[in-house]
Amino acid sequence: MKETLLFPTSTKRNIASLFLFGSLIILVQLNNYLLITVWGIGAGLIFIDKSMRFFVVITLTFGIGFFLYGYVNSEWFTDMSPEAMRIILNRVSLIALIIPLICISLIYKLPFMSYWRTPQWGEFVRIPFIWFGFRQAKVSMFLAMAMFINFIAFMPFIVNNTWAYILEIWWFLLIFSILNSVLEEIIWRGILLSRFSECFGNRWAVLITSIGFGLQHYSLGFSWVSCLAFSMGGFFFGALTVHSKSIIPAVIWHMLFNTLMILSGMIENI
Repeated sequence: MKETLLFPTSTKRNIASLFLFGSLIILVQLNNYLLITVWGIGAGLIFIDKSMRFFVVITLTFGIGFFLYGYVNSEWFTDMSPEAMRIILNRVSLIALIIPLICISLIYKLPFMSYWRTPQWGEFVRIPFIWFGFRQAKVSMFLAMAMFINFIAFMPFIVNNTWAYILEIWWFLLIFSILNSVLEEIIWRGILLSRFSECFGNRWAVLITSIGFGLQHYSLGFSWVSCLAFSMGGFFFGALTVHSKSIIPAVIWHMLFNTLMILSGMIENI
C-alpha cells in the first residue's frame, strides 16, 4: 500500500527532524532551560518552513506533555512509598503525554492513531530486521520467535530469584506489565508513529520514534547506553507495528519484556 505523506520528504529534512525530536527529549530530562530556550529558537526557525510546521507542532506538544510528566513525578511521587506504588503511579502519569497529543489530533481532525485494529498476522516480514534479512516469516511466527529469544536471554537472571520472591511481587508484575506496555505503545507506536508516518513515511517514522522511545528511559534511571539498547527494541516494536498494521503485536511483546525485567530484578535495580 502506497504511503500518503502530508508533504514531500528529503533526507536533510528527515535528519533535522530526528535531531529536533531527540534533542528535545534529552534537554527536558536534563532540565537545562538555557539549552531548551536555544532549542525553542531553532524550532521557531524551522517552523517558518510550511512543510515542517505540523511536525514542529507535534514535537512541541509532546515536549509539553513530557515536561508535565516529569514535573508530576518529581513533585508528587518522589518520596512516595512503597517503591512499587511510586513506580505504578509513574506509569499512570504517562497520561500527561497522551492527552495533549489527543487534543492535537482533534484540532487537525486526524484519527487518534492508525494502528488501532486487528493485526495482519499473516503478513510476511524479513528475519532478523523485519524490513531486511535472510529469510521471510509471518508476523505471528516472527513474534513467537522474538519472545522465545527474550525468554531464553532473561532465564539465567530469573532463576536466581526464589518462588517466594515471585509470590511477593506478582501483583506488581501484573499491573506494571499491562499498564506500562499499553500506555507506552499508545504513545510511541500508536499516536506518534501515526503522526510521523504521515509526515515522513513509515521507515523514518519508526526511526524517529525508536530513538525517542529509547532516550526517554533516562528519566527512569537508566544510563544513556541502556537507552540506546531500548531504542533498538523500539525499532522492532515500530517496524512490527507497521507491517502488522496494529499495535497489538508490539503490546504483547512489550508486556512479555516488562514481565521478564521484573522477574529478573532489573526494575528494582535501575
